[in-house]
Amino acid sequence: MCIYNILINCNLRKRPQKLYILKKLYTFAAVFLFKLKLKMIKKNLTKLSALAKKGLAVVAACAISLPAFAEGYQINSQSARQAGMGHTGVALKLGAESMLFNPAGMAFMDSKFDISLGLTGIQSKVKYQNGNSELETDNPLSTPIFGYVGYKPCKNLAFGVSLTNPAGNSLVWPNSWAGSSIIQEVSLKAFSVQPTVSYKIGDIVSIGAGLMIDFGSFSQNKALVQKGAFDQLGAMAGSMSQMIPAMGAMASAIASLPASDLANIELSGNAKVAFGVNVGVMVNVSPKVTLGASYRSKVKMSVEGGEADIEYANDVAESVMKTFAKLDLATLAGALPPAVASQLDLTAIMAKQAQIKFMDALDDAEFEASLPIPSIFNVGIGYKPIDGLTLTGEFQYTGWKAYEKLLVQFDESTGNYAIESIKDYDNSFAVRIGGEYVISDFATVRLGGYVDTTPVQKDNYNPETPGATTFCGTVGASLSPVKFMAIDLTLAYLAGQKTFGTYKEGTATFSGEYQKSAFMPALGLRFKF
Repeated sequence: MCIYNILINCNLRKRPQKLYILKKLYTFAAVFLFKLKLKMIKKNLTKLSALAKKGLAVVAACAISLPAFAEGYQINSQSARQAGMGHTGVALKLGAESMLFNPAGMAFMDSKFDISLGLTGIQSKVKYQNGNSELETDNPLSTPIFGYVGYKPCKNLAFGVSLTNPAGNSLVWPNSWAGSSIIQEVSLKAFSVQPTVSYKIGDIVSIGAGLMIDFGSFSQNKALVQKGAFDQLGAMAGSMSQMIPAMGAMASAIASLPASDLANIELSGNAKVAFGVNVGVMVNVSPKVTLGASYRSKVKMSVEGGEADIEYANDVAESVMKTFAKLDLATLAGALPPAVASQLDLTAIMAKQAQIKFMDALDDAEFEASLPIPSIFNVGIGYKPIDGLTLTGEFQYTGWKAYEKLLVQFDESTGNYAIESIKDYDNSFAVRIGGEYVISDFATVRLGGYVDTTPVQKDNYNPETPGATTFCGTVGASLSPVKFMAIDLTLAYLAGQKTFGTYKEGTATFSGEYQKSAFMPALGLRFKF
């Protein structure tokens, strides 16, 4: 029930407050109309300027391309060559790229300098279905990058530095979808710079260690006032137009509200630098068999001094909400006959007004938040049955249990308000296999795949990061036009199992069936000399 339902049911002729209440209504209506007309005039006067700015923004966007990140928290696209083998590598001697997969492998570099650069294009989507409602995300093309530079000054020692994207998430649900109050869109961008040292003990055992220096950014958008929130208010204002003509203008303004969420909150901030380690060991069991193991520690990414921004659907939506926020509900409610008051949920009406008033406190408020990049343990075997052919398999265990919740804590200006999203992830594992065959000095082909289990619980399934056990198939090739250079090409396709999940938001439960997929081409260049 809305405040105008209170007013329309009042028997004003029998109340001593008649003149006072009518005066207040006329005042609020007049203020609303004046502000609305003023904003519309300003909007028309600045239309050409806005179009010019939009044109400049499009030019800038075409000139500068910032990387977005693949859907999913953990990224498995940090080598175009190894992506063709199911993203394996813990038991393989990969030159500079071993810095990521197993730092111990870098000591087996067969050149003084080894350089690898590249990027992956990830086009992902998530389909959602609940009853007859079907929709899918509109995720941007993500382009995680990678770069490795290795240097071997002597036979048993190697140094290097790498830049990779260990984690990321880029998810955009359709505007004003049913779950917009949980998440509308999210972006997580994580970078890791890793200086590494590797030492070979004879020709059998090698060890390696790297210092992970991680940083990045975080943004999240969700609805605060969903579409349709003022439908009843508009109907009541329209029914009052006979008694108070100015209310007809209010009803018209509400009728012109967009069929979308009316107000959203955007949270954004940069994560401060955090540290972790990446260590590994490699053993040559025989000329044909190699064993490897590596461990990457958990890294806690923390945002301090993040900023909240309230976004209104348009000027009309902002005016309607700010006018409603200024109404003296207590005084107006006091004019109600007991029979009418008993039919109204005055507590809910005042709670809605309090929420809208609180939006002003959230706007431009600062917040803190943190989330972990989980630990990863890998163990695997490499096998060369014949010259030119390499086969490998590995097991990966990821410590997702460290992700218990996402807590966004606002500053004192909001009364230390907090938004808490429970995660309660489970640890997960993946099994990877891959093969490589050297056809000639000019061409090499690869094939691989993996199965990755989800850490997300079905009864706590947040559409911010839809989880599912996934299956991925990969194929790749390398061309070496000259001895010191190779061009790596890979195609991968990932498909997740259909998963029905539920998520509790307050007293409500949001549920549906999800299915995710991704198409991932990758390009890399390698140099050695």
